[in-house]
Amino acid sequence: MDTSDRPDSMLPARPTPPAPPVPSRGPASFGGGPRDLVPTSAAPALQVDPVSILRGLLRNWWKILGLWLILSAPLAYLVYSQVKPKYMAYSRIMVQLTQPDLFGGIAPGQANERTVAIETEMGRIRTDRVINDALGDATVSELPFIKNSMAPQADLLERLVVTNQKNTNYVVVSLELNDPEEAALIVNAVVAAYLRNYKDYKAGADKILRANLKTYLDEKQKERKQKEKDLAALVDSGVDARNVAQREPAPDRQGEDPATTLQDVSMEELRTIKAQLLDVQIELMTAKSRLQSRTQDYQDLGQIEPTAAETATLPEEEVARRIEAEFRSDPMIADLYGQKQEVERRRDHVQKGARKVADPSRVAHDARLAELQAEIEGHWRDRYHDIRRRVLAAGDGPMAASGPGEPRQKTVQELKDEVSELESRQASLQKVLDEVKLESKESNSATYQAQFLQNEIRVMVDDERVVNRKLQELEFSTNKDMVRVEQHDPAVPPKRPSDDKRLKLMAAVPVGVLAVLIGLFSLLEIKAERVGNPDALSTRVQSEVYSLPPIPMARSPRRLGAPGEDDQIDRFIQRLDHLRFAVCGDHPDVGLGRCVLISSAVGGEGKTTLAAQLAARCGHSGHATLLIDADVRRGALSPLLDVPEGAGLSDALMNDGLNVEELAIPVQGGTFHLLSAGTPTSDTSRLFQGRAFGMLIARLRQLYDLIIIDSPPILPVPDALIMGRWTDGVVLASRFDVSRAPQVERARRQLDLAGIPVLGTVINGMRTSDSYYGRYTYSRQQSDRERPAGATPAD
Repeated sequence: MDTSDRPDSMLPARPTPPAPPVPSRGPASFGGGPRDLVPTSAAPALQVDPVSILRGLLRNWWKILGLWLILSAPLAYLVYSQVKPKYMAYSRIMVQLTQPDLFGGIAPGQANERTVAIETEMGRIRTDRVINDALGDATVSELPFIKNSMAPQADLLERLVVTNQKNTNYVVVSLELNDPEEAALIVNAVVAAYLRNYKDYKAGADKILRANLKTYLDEKQKERKQKEKDLAALVDSGVDARNVAQREPAPDRQGEDPATTLQDVSMEELRTIKAQLLDVQIELMTAKSRLQSRTQDYQDLGQIEPTAAETATLPEEEVARRIEAEFRSDPMIADLYGQKQEVERRRDHVQKGARKVADPSRVAHDARLAELQAEIEGHWRDRYHDIRRRVLAAGDGPMAASGPGEPRQKTVQELKDEVSELESRQASLQKVLDEVKLESKESNSATYQAQFLQNEIRVMVDDERVVNRKLQELEFSTNKDMVRVEQHDPAVPPKRPSDDKRLKLMAAVPVGVLAVLIGLFSLLEIKAERVGNPDALSTRVQSEVYSLPPIPMARSPRRLGAPGEDDQIDRFIQRLDHLRFAVCGDHPDVGLGRCVLISSAVGGEGKTTLAAQLAARCGHSGHATLLIDADVRRGALSPLLDVPEGAGLSDALMNDGLNVEELAIPVQGGTFHLLSAGTPTSDTSRLFQGRAFGMLIARLRQLYDLIIIDSPPILPVPDALIMGRWTDGVVLASRFDVSRAPQVERARRQLDLAGIPVLGTVINGMRTSDSYYGRYTYSRQQSDRERPAGATPAD
């Protein structure tokens, strides 16, 4: 039909409305008239759809599996090579408290003494002397744990664990390392160093005292033998010492010494002075041995001179703090303070619920608090001066600790004061005794001298017996200590690890990597906002959304016509007919054919297939339909419809002499016609910029009831926006679980800015479309007699 004589032949198919000043979005329009613009709503919030996330994970399962294998294998190997299992080697030590007595039985210690004894030995194991002694062992110093450590002592103390098995006398020394042999060697070295230190500690002072007592005993024996010789000489001279009667003790004289002359001193009193002198001498030797042992301890540890450290002056605040700390450290005082706190807590609880000030329970608690406070103050008054003296004697150094069941160890200065006092007492007694001996020689007869020697020999024998008994007690105490310590179980290299985190980490690595990958892909799916829900997409693009199920696949001839096989085709046709009716409507008036543009936001969303399927359905419904392949860059309709390529749209636009009716090719037996893309050109956008395309569309409107244009995507190139001005509207195509909703929304905004109506949005390949649109299939089958000849269920 020639349209050159029409007055509007050079005009576009419909008037183009002016571009709005503000982007707007109106309701879907199925006609070509102008639309009322509404303000654009704010960007929708990010929505989380669990079903969409699950579909995305299932779609990317092979990527997740590949990444999981690539990441899990090296991480598992890294864990295996870097994380080593730990082995705990341990040794058991028996610490038993006893009460030794040479001439008595062994009485078990009290419960608190047992606890203190065990805790004291546990603390002794962790002392610097024991640790340094263990580290000095040749078998330990070359071990990797010790050799590679910057601070071996600190590292060993940090890892060494000393515990007491509950309700037992066993102390367990354990060490956890990566090497079992190394752990066992170090534990055995520590225990051996502790046992040596314990024996040296117990035998140190006693060893010096035994040596001093033996020396004293040898001297007394020599002196006794000399006196025996003198007595024998007197007896040989005719003196009968047995006939000399011992006088009764003379009455004491006020202001005079108890033993000035032999006449004033009885033999019994002389024996008493000798016994006192012996006791003082033994105490003096004991004090000297303790002082020598303490001084040797300071020298072995490389500390400063004891006198300089222990005689330093402390501030009064520090003295008060130390006195209070020493006072509270006593178990009995600590128990009193604990009772006081408990009573205060109960009184506060009663006070909260009491209604009267003189509540009996509150009064009873106040009375008990007063009793405890009075008892604590009494102990404070009794012990304050003694504690203060000890604190001042300790000076800047720490307070000397005492062993279990033993009195507090005195400081070096206290030991020196004790030695000085004992030496003074010894000198005083020795002076009295020497005066007695001198006067006895000057004023007494040979007979009385013999009696005096006889008495001295008897006293010296008694003294030797006392010294021997003291030596026996020291020997016994050395072999039978106050605390008996024995090693029961030496450390052996463990065969099974105590803490094997490697297997747990190796098992956790794949699970953790899988969880991270699933979380990462889930976040990507949430961020992508893929098209999956028609309702959500309709809200975002402000248009009606049509979902099409997946295109039916080709079937073998033997399956054609099988029961239920046509349901898939029927569902696809039903969804496509919804779109056809929205686009085509009823039969248009003569000469007023409709023109619809099929496009998408980006490529690969099924717009070309949708255009071909829609053209086929419109042709089947009786509409004269023309399908134009306007994607000149990538013409795909000819291969899709199995039509040979030739001259097409680009040729018609560039050459006015070509007849477009001759370029249209009938497809599917004349159901619809196809105008292919034609010859490729270098400047496609310029091809559609002129008025030639509009004139071509106006001419084709007079020839066809419906013109469907397959255009390029909207976002990459502007071809669709240029061609859309000459059409009645655009149908946006998207793909289920592939297209991104923000891209579809952006394409819709581009169309709004260009003033092009959106007739609808299509979701291709939506497998769950039945849940939105339902199903309605045939319940009766068409008989073969009623079916047209040559017709197939696909027709």
